[in-house]
Amino acid sequence: MEVDKSIWFCNLCQGRSNVEWKCLSCQLLLCNTCKSNVHSKFKLADTHIIIDVKDIGTSIEDSYTEIEYGKCNLHKNKETCLYCRDCSRLVCLKCVSETHQQHVLIDTDRIYTEKESQVSNLIELYKQKITSITNINNICQKKYEESKEKIIKRKEDLRTLLEDHSKHLVYELEEKSKNTDLGSKLDNLSETLDLLKVCQQSKRVDLLLETTKTIQDTDLQENLAARIPRFVMGRPLPRKIIKEFGSFQEENVLDHNEEMEILLKSTHSTTLKIIKRIEEISDKKCYVIDDSSLYCVELKKEEKFHIQKVVDIKAFDVSLLKSGDILIAMKTEGKIMILKPSLKMKLFHSCVGFLPRGIHISNDDKVIFGVREDGNLEFLRGGQIRILDMNGKEENVFEYDKDGQRIVSLPMKIKTSSDDDMFIIDRISKLEGRIVFLTKSGNVSWVYKGDKTAKYLFQPSDLVVTSRDNAIISDLANQAFLILNSNGQLLKNHRSIDIGFSFPFSLSIYKGFDLLVGTHFLNIDDDFTDACKHKSSNIVRITVKGI
Repeated sequence: MEVDKSIWFCNLCQGRSNVEWKCLSCQLLLCNTCKSNVHSKFKLADTHIIIDVKDIGTSIEDSYTEIEYGKCNLHKNKETCLYCRDCSRLVCLKCVSETHQQHVLIDTDRIYTEKESQVSNLIELYKQKITSITNINNICQKKYEESKEKIIKRKEDLRTLLEDHSKHLVYELEEKSKNTDLGSKLDNLSETLDLLKVCQQSKRVDLLLETTKTIQDTDLQENLAARIPRFVMGRPLPRKIIKEFGSFQEENVLDHNEEMEILLKSTHSTTLKIIKRIEEISDKKCYVIDDSSLYCVELKKEEKFHIQKVVDIKAFDVSLLKSGDILIAMKTEGKIMILKPSLKMKLFHSCVGFLPRGIHISNDDKVIFGVREDGNLEFLRGGQIRILDMNGKEENVFEYDKDGQRIVSLPMKIKTSSDDDMFIIDRISKLEGRIVFLTKSGNVSWVYKGDKTAKYLFQPSDLVVTSRDNAIISDLANQAFLILNSNGQLLKNHRSIDIGFSFPFSLSIYKGFDLLVGTHFLNIDDDFTDACKHKSSNIVRITVKGI
């Protein structure tokens, strides 16, 4: 940076010309003449540190700045010269002779270097923290605005709906009021009345006789009541309508610029041949399923796992309800069963002609599950995504996209984002799969077919969705974790071997930030091959950051 030396003057002669130097020991600016003829005569001048004025304010000046250690707190006239590690304070020589002779003492320059390094590290950490909080605050403000826009749009949608309905009712009322026959009846009666008055005024008997013969009082006997539409006010709008409007859900907002990390925390051996699915129950418990049974896994002290069989059942996938009941997509039957904590089983939903596959409970308490046609898998067809309410009643079916193409072939796993849009693992052949992102209204936003740089075909086996709406996907064939955002962008491809284990298969978010992984040794799938017949699976606990 260019220095404007015109504003400086020599601190000795007060002149403004040739001010080229600064004595750091004296803290004086010097011209060439005073540096050579005056300052050189100062006591111990040859030990003083003099720098060029162009180096003022740079690291060069900082490197020469003398470190101040200060006076001793106990002996005010003594300079501190050592640091006592036992007492964690600076001491003078007198302190050493009186108190610290048996203590660990180090040079003051050394402790300065140590503490200065610590402070430098703290400065960097605080800078990072401030940057992260600034980023998070910006994200929060953006999300607040997005939520505000959604609320206003929802209000306008409902207002439009109500206005359209009220306009229709008014139009219907007006049409019905036009079609009433009271007007014609009134005209007929008025004409008859006029005829009777003429007859009366005529004073003719023959006309009176003829009129009374032709005009009877039958018209007067007719019921004068008319049927008209009367608007009946509906019941007061129930609170359920307000719930349907929408509500707030707590969401973790993290710094998107934070570096992504996947770190191995612990590995636990099991006697299970395969861990097909993992479903978290609480901070210390989860359910797992193999080919024939449901188990409860409990985390004991010292990170030890205890596995206990709950019930024998051939399940393809499971999902936990808020009530503690378990929804089970049956492996070989067209049924979704519900298992009570008492272990009583009952039918929740029947899908005749189809087999249920991946099943999931959304944030708005909808049961989302995939089905395929019951039959030979050589012909992968008939895949659907179905939506049920909590009573097992079907609300919607998504089968074809706007172009008439089938959305999924074999929907193996489903998870939802914070907006209840769906990440779906769709198997398209025996050895290949893809990720389909389906909005809650049934529109396909994007399809991800794997990392083109991978050695093997993309074979997703399970997925979870993080608080940032990123999907972590286990790719069994390539022994990797893929992280996708909700726009279908690949954020990271992390090999499990680099973390310390092989063949990641089933996944579950644990305690909101750790990941439980069920490992596998063979490329198997319920819908294609038999279960693994040798070796047991492990449950691996890993920590994920920035995801």
